[in-house]
Amino acid sequence: MLKKKWMVGLLAGCLAAGGFSYNAFAKENNENRQASSKTDALTEQEAEAIAKTVVDGTVEDIDRDLYNGKEVYEVEIEKEGEDYDVYVDIHTKQALNDPLKEKAEQVTITKEEAEEIALKQTGGTVTESKLDEDDGAYIYEMEIQTKQGTETEFEISAKDGRIIKQEIDD
Repeated sequence: MLKKKWMVGLLAGCLAAGGFSYNAFAKENNENRQASSKTDALTEQEAEAIAKTVVDGTVEDIDRDLYNGKEVYEVEIEKEGEDYDVYVDIHTKQALNDPLKEKAEQVTITKEEAEEIALKQTGGTVTESKLDEDDGAYIYEMEIQTKQGTETEFEISAKDGRIIKQEIDD
């Protein structure tokens, strides 16, 4: 009986010591992680500077976001009348994309060619036309005023000239 009490006491003491050690280790590890994340955190100003090395223009907006499952700053930059989104990883402090390179690879037809494609579908005059990026794909968005007085909106692929959308407004 005495031996059982002695074993129970020893077991309880070991469990208590193990619990205290685990708590001390967990607290120290958490403090180290918090200190590390404070020093590693990317500021908006740093993200802006990194993004401007990719696209040199005027920063219009900056937001925290997710990009391919990573925490990023999405930096919107205007250059020569076009908007570009550069994604900067908050933890690695690296730009994750190069929108100018992506544009060069994806835009194979000119704005004028896209306008011709739209005008073949409906006669009239182009009143508005611009290149836009939508979910990684470049499209030309345009509006045409027809001779009948209606307005037709088009979205045309900048890669292959395919009509993605044609909508007639009354």
